[in-house]
Amino acid sequence: MSPPASGSLSDDQKHALKRDGFVVVKNVIPRQVAARAKAVISQNPTRIVHGDNPAINGLYNESALRDVMLEAMGPHTPPVNAQVAVTLPNYADAVVRGKATADYAPKAHVDGGWAGLCPMPRSEILASGETLETWGRAGDPRSMGPAGGAPLWQDRERTLAIGSYTALVGVCLNDQRRPGKGQFAVRRGAHEAVEAFFRRQRADGGPLGGGGPDWPRLIPAGQDAAYAGVMPSAMEAGYPDTRFEHEGWAWPELTPVLMEEGDTVIALHALPHTATPNRSADPRVNVFFRIRRFRQNNPYEGDERIGWGVSDHPDRALNGEFLDYPDGYDPFQTSIAKLCDHWSEWDGMRGVSGAP
Repeated sequence: MSPPASGSLSDDQKHALKRDGFVVVKNVIPRQVAARAKAVISQNPTRIVHGDNPAINGLYNESALRDVMLEAMGPHTPPVNAQVAVTLPNYADAVVRGKATADYAPKAHVDGGWAGLCPMPRSEILASGETLETWGRAGDPRSMGPAGGAPLWQDRERTLAIGSYTALVGVCLNDQRRPGKGQFAVRRGAHEAVEAFFRRQRADGGPLGGGGPDWPRLIPAGQDAAYAGVMPSAMEAGYPDTRFEHEGWAWPELTPVLMEEGDTVIALHALPHTATPNRSADPRVNVFFRIRRFRQNNPYEGDERIGWGVSDHPDRALNGEFLDYPDGYDPFQTSIAKLCDHWSEWDGMRGVSGAP
């Protein structure tokens, strides 16, 4: 695909976004903007570089990318932070309970849920009278996930257990055109199944997310542990069969997003995605921005406590603190409505079908 004309997606790109849940935009990041961000990242490539840096945020705010998103999605708070995602060379494994496993198979997920190994042993959960399916209903909704990620619940009333935004926008800063280089990968076309699952949870009385209907919050992991954040089988059952067959690509259910430096991927929040092992000799370098459509009555648009651009739970502060909202605006019910109607947040996608 060619670069966007006048800061917008082409009709073909919009059809692809509607059909697949993601689209790659070629050559949208100017070389000097990419080089400045890479210089910041290369200062310490072995650990996470925090994205609250003008050089990092400039990938979005100082390129045509923001215009593309304004046209396709609509008004939104520009990012003040980002996820800098570096996967080191020849890193073919994942850390599972502190141990690397060479046969690791990446699993796609939807952002915003409390995820990771549970800090309580399974035996303690069961001894408390809870079950792995219901654990967390009586827990402290302020608590964050094991990795300091999303809150256990989004609201005090525990109607929503998953945070949300509108689009995950990833900027590529190295050559990732050959599968196996640590690509961002997706379950192509599964966004509609995810939306349908959230609608069923809502129709069944909720809550939405882990711990809600047909979504066990925890699953067994070993003899006396449990793991959170795995997509439920009832959701995965609706995923389309969009296999990607390629020599050296071991996970055909996943579609690797093949890009080169300066390219960008735009993906719906509802599209299941994951990082994949980097079996090359080069670091995989991506920067991700989590963008949410502007909400007119939200008093925290632009508030730095939210971590705009990096947070996957922007109805709460980035550190998990509850926020006070004005009467007449319920951010959690608004988010539930958007999870159940994701295209309602895309002004420029109205009338677009999944085929040219």
